[in-house]
Amino acid sequence: MLAAPSEAAVEYVRVCSAYGPNYYYSPGTDTCINADTGVTNRKVDDGEGGFTTVTGKTALASQVDDIDNRVTRAFENASISAALAAPDLVQGEHFGLRINWGNAGNAGDADAFGITGAAVLSESFAHGGRLTGTLGVAFSGSVVGGNAGLQFSW
Repeated sequence: MLAAPSEAAVEYVRVCSAYGPNYYYSPGTDTCINADTGVTNRKVDDGEGGFTTVTGKTALASQVDDIDNRVTRAFENASISAALAAPDLVQGEHFGLRINWGNAGNAGDADAFGITGAAVLSESFAHGGRLTGTLGVAFSGSVVGGNAGLQFSW
């Protein structure tokens, strides 16, 4: 009769309670990872006989944050673009001011508010033509955008 080999218990997931719920130790390390957020915490020697905690993120969590930030900026920029519609000056008008609101769909905080102005620069530009200039600025969160343009009409 053969004896069963003795096996040491294998701990696949070791809970790390030092930083709160949902933390576990990365296998073979002393780094704790939050399973929900990807935040990492590790105690290191501070060189003065104590320890300090180094906080970071897993590579995957950092990439997800980067993608999320890029998507947010894209929605903000689309909202800014929508908020920069210039006033439409018709014959006889010499100045116009337009206050606009732009939104890029279901983007949450991607609302933008803008103000644009237009003015006739010359009524007799190049044999009866009209030259109009526009300038605008819009804000969405911490992003600022603007536009400037010229229009020649006859």
